[in-house]
Amino acid sequence: MHLYKSISAALIASAALTSCAIAPEPINANDRMSSLLRDQSEIYSHQEPITQPLTLYDAMARALKYNFDHRLTMMEVVLQDSRLDLATYNMLPRLAINAGYLGRQSELASSSQSVTTRKQSLEASTSQDTLHSVADLSFTWNLLDFGLSYFQAKQQADRVLIAQERRRKVINNLIKEILSAYWSANIADRLLPKLTPVLAQAEEALKLSKTIGEDRLQPVVGTLEYQRSLLRTIAQLKKLKADLSVAKPKLAGMINAPMHSNFTLAQPAQTPEPPVLKSTPAELENLGLFYRPELREEIYQERINRSEVWKEMLKVMPGLTIPLSVNFDSNSFLVHSMWLEAGARTTFNLVNMLSGPKTWETAKTQVEVAQTRRKALSVAALVQINIGYQQYIKALDAYQSATELSKVDDSLFKAVTDNTEVDAGSELDRIHAATAALASQLEKEQSMSDVYAALGNIYSSIGLDPGTGLIEHVTVRALAVQLEKTLNRWYAGDLPKLPIASAVPEAALSQK
Repeated sequence: MHLYKSISAALIASAALTSCAIAPEPINANDRMSSLLRDQSEIYSHQEPITQPLTLYDAMARALKYNFDHRLTMMEVVLQDSRLDLATYNMLPRLAINAGYLGRQSELASSSQSVTTRKQSLEASTSQDTLHSVADLSFTWNLLDFGLSYFQAKQQADRVLIAQERRRKVINNLIKEILSAYWSANIADRLLPKLTPVLAQAEEALKLSKTIGEDRLQPVVGTLEYQRSLLRTIAQLKKLKADLSVAKPKLAGMINAPMHSNFTLAQPAQTPEPPVLKSTPAELENLGLFYRPELREEIYQERINRSEVWKEMLKVMPGLTIPLSVNFDSNSFLVHSMWLEAGARTTFNLVNMLSGPKTWETAKTQVEVAQTRRKALSVAALVQINIGYQQYIKALDAYQSATELSKVDDSLFKAVTDNTEVDAGSELDRIHAATAALASQLEKEQSMSDVYAALGNIYSSIGLDPGTGLIEHVTVRALAVQLEKTLNRWYAGDLPKLPIASAVPEAALSQK
């Protein structure tokens, strides 16, 4: 009979578990399509429309306000800040109120038995109502829990700062990418319309030159050299065209504009000269060691690890709990239905005494790892800054060479065009000169874009950001004006200053 009951209970339990089992349920096509349409409608909502040609600083402002990578880091800062509030509340003592209603079918009665004669000494009696209500308000404070919560809150505060540094890193990268993508898109807007007809003329001239060569109307060597030169120029133009064609979609993605939106870029009256960096590599290195987000993040991580050491040390200490409560019971047999209780209790985990030294050693090792990682990142930052500086010098030199070449090709094209002789040979020379002049102009403009990209890379490797602060309730135009002032100061050589005049020692960084 007992076995039968056990089997029945097992079957019932198995059936209950089976009925509660949850199977994987993939999202259906309708839900996926609804989610897709909802995301597409929300991606470009709640942002100012583009109503005028975009300047460089408008593009930067829109990227900072609407780029989802940046918005994600902003939400992560908010999330970590909310967790800090929760960690702060965890330091408070426990204050709880409890209330309930108790009842039983029969009275809670009992009798007494003599330990000597083993006979009943008192008749059965009760001191509790069958139905009664209870309530209490209890205050509990644990010294050990308070200490652990304190260091956890300090760690969470550092995580808030880490989230802010990660946001700064995203801003650095956005500014760098916008500096490169905007000028490439700007060049594409200005020169791509000129490129298509010139390419068509060049390819037609190539066909005509091949015909002339086959008919032996001109010297073979001169014809082949002309074709070789024209083929190289055509290949150069096609490569530049391919590079420029992707610039505007790339820029649209950064500023969170629809891929096929027909926004226009503000065209300067003349191509601006790229700014000349006035800081020395040594000055840039000091700025990088002070402002670089990854290095600051490692400093905060080291502080988190140091707090972890203190937490592990506290776990070995005895815990002191102080309870205090106000109690109520409606039991009519009680002389006092309301009373106060207070006490003190201490606990000591002996196992923690055995594992404590190893735990401390592990926590201290984490601190040393953070210090070593920060030093490794410092070296990597210095290398990146110096490489970025050399790339900038190279880009500036390439721009100057491309400018001189463009002047020569423009003059050559003008000279060939002014030639009064009109024949097949002179027309081919004119087309070749026009193609070479456009290619040189494109190369010059692209070199200028490379200079700005190299500058952006230096700013990013240093860790400089425009210091935009809160941008949620700032208009795109107001933010663009602020960015323009900041970038113009940087272009003029007025980079942020260090709080100390000389190189920043590592010990000073650790105390920030």
